[in-house]
Amino acid sequence: MKNCPLCQKAGQYRAIAASKFGDAREYAAAGYSIAQSHIAALLGRFVLSEVFVLKMMLISLGVLIGTMFSDFFKKHRAIVIVAFLASVALFVYKTFQLISDLEDSAEDF
Repeated sequence: MKNCPLCQKAGQYRAIAASKFGDAREYAAAGYSIAQSHIAALLGRFVLSEVFVLKMMLISLGVLIGTMFSDFFKKHRAIVIVAFLASVALFVYKTFQLISDLEDSAEDF
């Protein structure tokens, strides 16, 4: 039964798949390390005001989630939504600005 042509083809395909999986694992590890270094370089360029915007965004998101369960914040939900959207917009703008600055300063990003 092991000498059937189908079993031989399956063995060949298994060997090809094993070699490709090893290559894919190496490519994934290389891509992860490159992405991690780029993200670390980007986060290292954030200043205190941008960290404040990030914290404001996260706090307003938590309050927004909390408004779903509290009667007090149901009256003031519009203020929380505006604060959240403004902080998200500012954070996205600053992030894109930092990315463009990083692209200008480094050729390989």
